[in-house]
Amino acid sequence: MTEAEQSPGTTDIEETIGRVEQLYQALTGQTLARTEAPYAPIPAEKDPAEHVEKQLNHLLTLLGELGGGVRPVPQTSWTPAMSVWESHTEIRITVDLPGVARDQVQVVAQGKLLTISGTRSAPKSDDFRLHSSEAPIGPFRRTVFIPGGMRDTEPRAEMKDGVLEIRIHKESSQVTTPRTVRIN
Repeated sequence: MTEAEQSPGTTDIEETIGRVEQLYQALTGQTLARTEAPYAPIPAEKDPAEHVEKQLNHLLTLLGELGGGVRPVPQTSWTPAMSVWESHTEIRITVDLPGVARDQVQVVAQGKLLTISGTRSAPKSDDFRLHSSEAPIGPFRRTVFIPGGMRDTEPRAEMKDGVLEIRIHKESSQVTTPRTVRIN
């Protein structure tokens, strides 16, 4: 494929991947084994070039920490797990948000889009500092397309046991102005 046939950002992505492969070779002394499988899929709601750049920057940060010493964990965005369920009359969306306070979550409905955003903060302590964590910390954002739109009275949101549940009746009239949804 010629450069003119590639989609915008593809060349940037390939250059960035090439730089990481060179870094791998410099650190390990080995050539990276090539596979025919494509790289991991990029979530549809993300800009491909920006997503790959963030992932590679995170990898480079981790590689830099191999030299020893404990460094602060950067606050990067993360994507909570989400499930969308559908019946004949209702759409139910569940988002796993363990450790996220209700007042740190915002749900905004506009047109046929529902956006869930917020922040998971690290616990504050004067006696301890974070050494390592497998739980993501920082801001998150998910956007869901609702085919039938939402009524002014919808959606209904409830957060319980670290799971945000949002319910929307199907075949509703569309909300055109953005509004924040109260989480019970």
